[in-house]
Amino acid sequence: MKKYLPIGSVVQLKNGNRKIMIINRFPLFRKESEIGYFDYSACLYPNGSVDNQAFFFNQEDIDRVWFEGYFDESEEQYQKIMEGERDKIDYPHFSLPDVIE
Repeated sequence: MKKYLPIGSVVQLKNGNRKIMIINRFPLFRKESEIGYFDYSACLYPNGSVDNQAFFFNQEDIDRVWFEGYFDESEEQYQKIMEGERDKIDYPHFSLPDVIE
């Protein structure tokens, strides 16, 4: 089973120079007329969400995990549900090269 980082985890992306905090998993992203999804979206850390700015990325884009968010039995159950449901998502799984021009 692929383990997803919990909400509240603080990471740094490859080629990134700022820490960001995960606020969503499997968020939808619109590129022109196409809608797809990423593994995560995040906000700047420690600033939080400013002007609804979000950063979208996937597990493979993470260079360093600074802090792993809260993990309990509920999160463990949710991880199992996500693993089973991920393959049922009807949208394409975007990668950063798909959306960066």
